[in-house]
Amino acid sequence: MTWEDVIASNFKFAGADPKLNAVEIWEIENKSGGWFHPVHIHLIDFQILSRNGKPAAAWERGPKDVMYIGENEKIQVIMQFGPHKGRYMVHCHNLVHEDHSMMFQFRVGLGVNDLDPNDPILAAPAKIDPETGPE
Repeated sequence: MTWEDVIASNFKFAGADPKLNAVEIWEIENKSGGWFHPVHIHLIDFQILSRNGKPAAAWERGPKDVMYIGENEKIQVIMQFGPHKGRYMVHCHNLVHEDHSMMFQFRVGLGVNDLDPNDPILAAPAKIDPETGPE
């Protein structure tokens, strides 16, 4: 899946649809055989529960927003989705993977056709403060 798949769906395709404030456990697996992936999940912090079926190392147990997934690894993470409704993305922080659209979106508390209240395209446009002017 790439971001082009999301665009082609008119931003309706989502890899997951958690409810607002839901707690979920996701299992993320790297089957790429040759690449590691620093995976970043927008909106939330998560906690790594296990790596390859074994409990997470002590240094992995705190809140994270990026996880290292090595070749052929499987990681379980727990997270709570909130406090905001909206569409958010998961992506790999390897620059070459970002450049090749290795990312997908998930929807929190929204239906497929619901407007995203936090969509920057729908937000009020920025305005110059007449007293301070542009910086």
